[in-house]
Amino acid sequence: MKLLVKDSGIWQWALFSFLLAGLAGFLYRMGFIVALPYEISLENVRHAHSHLMFFCWAGLLPMYLIKLDTIPGYHAAFGARLMKGSLYFSLLFGLLSFPSFFLWGYAPVAIGAANIPVSAIISGLVMIGWYGFMAGYLITRKYKRDFVPNTWFEGAMLMLFISSLGAWGVGFTEFISIGGPMFGKALTHFFLAVFVEGWVLLVLMGLIAKSLDLKDEDFALSPGILVGLIAIGAPLTFPYGIPESFVSINMSVAARMGGVLIAEGILLYVYSVYRTRKLSLGIWVWPLILLALKAAMQLAASLSPADLWLSDHGIRVFYLHVTLLGALTLGLAAFLSREENISPVYFYGVVLSILMLLFSLIFLTSLWPEPISGVWIYTALAVTAIFPIFAMTLFWIKLRKS
Repeated sequence: MKLLVKDSGIWQWALFSFLLAGLAGFLYRMGFIVALPYEISLENVRHAHSHLMFFCWAGLLPMYLIKLDTIPGYHAAFGARLMKGSLYFSLLFGLLSFPSFFLWGYAPVAIGAANIPVSAIISGLVMIGWYGFMAGYLITRKYKRDFVPNTWFEGAMLMLFISSLGAWGVGFTEFISIGGPMFGKALTHFFLAVFVEGWVLLVLMGLIAKSLDLKDEDFALSPGILVGLIAIGAPLTFPYGIPESFVSINMSVAARMGGVLIAEGILLYVYSVYRTRKLSLGIWVWPLILLALKAAMQLAASLSPADLWLSDHGIRVFYLHVTLLGALTLGLAAFLSREENISPVYFYGVVLSILMLLFSLIFLTSLWPEPISGVWIYTALAVTAIFPIFAMTLFWIKLRKS
C-alpha cells in the first residue's frame, strides 16, 4: 500500500523538520568547539532543536500515520477534514517555533510596550492543533461505519492530551506567580515525561503491531493491559529530570514505580513480538533492540541509587536520544520503508548513522573512562551529528522516487 502519495505535504515537511532540527543539533555541538557567530545562544539553539523534533517529527508524523490508518486517502467527512486541517495547523506553528526559540528561547519579546512570550504562545498553538486532530478522530470514530479502534493509537493520543496539560500548567503558574520556579520546572518535566514515555512509546508500539499484523492473542498480555502499564507509569516518571535535592522520598518512589511499570510493559511487548514474528522481523529488529535497551536503562534507574541517574546529565541525554532518535526515528523510518517497499539499504544507512551518534553520546556520561576523555570528544560529537542528516536525506530522496 502506497501511504505517502495520499498527502505528500505532511510527511515531506516532517522529514524536512528532522533535517533542520538535526542541523541545529550539529550547530549546538559546534558551539562547544568554536564561538558561534552573532552571539547565538547555545541554550536557544538547544530549545529550537528539541521543540522542532517534538512538534514536527515525534508529534506530527505519527499523527499523520494515525490519520491514514483511520481514514486512508481523501475523505470528505468533517472529521477527516478536521484531522487534516489540524495537521497543517500544527505543522505551521511547529515550524514557526524554530526561529522563535532560536532567537529568543523562552524569554519574552518586547513588542511595543508589552513583553510577549512569543515562543510559549506558538507552542500553545501547536497543542491546539493536537486538540483539533483528536476532535476529528473522535468524530470519525463515532460516525465512520466500519471504524475499528486501535488500542495503541488511542492510548497514545490520551497520553498526548495529558502531556499537554503539563505544558499549559507551566504558563498558567508563571502567569499567576504561584509555586515558585521549581513548580514550573516540575510541570515541564511532567510534559516531557508523558510525551516521551506515553505518546512516543505507544504510537511506536502501534506502528510495529500494524506493520507486522499482530493480533491481540499474539501478546503475552492483552494490548489493553500493556497500554495501561505505560499509561499509568508515564506520568509518575517526571522526577527523573529534577535535581536530586528537590526530589522527596515519595516522588522518588513514584518515579521508580512508574519506571518499573513502563519497563515491564515494553519488555513484555518486545518478547511477544519476537516470539510471534521472529522469522519475519526484518528491519523491525532495530527499533525493537533500542526499545529493549531503553527499557533496560529505565529498569536499572528504577532499581539503583538515585544519584546514579539524577546527577548524571549525560546519561539522561543519552537515554532520551535512545528513545527519540533511536527507537522512534528508526521505527518511523522502518514503517515508511516497509509500506513504500523501498530498498532496505537506505534504512540501514539511517540505522548506522544513528548508532554512531548514540555511541558518541556515551562520551559525555560517567560510563566513559575518564583517562581517555578530553576535548576531542566535542569534535567527535559534532562530526557524528552530521551522519544522520546525510543518511535521512538519502532516505527522503528514495521515498520521493518511490
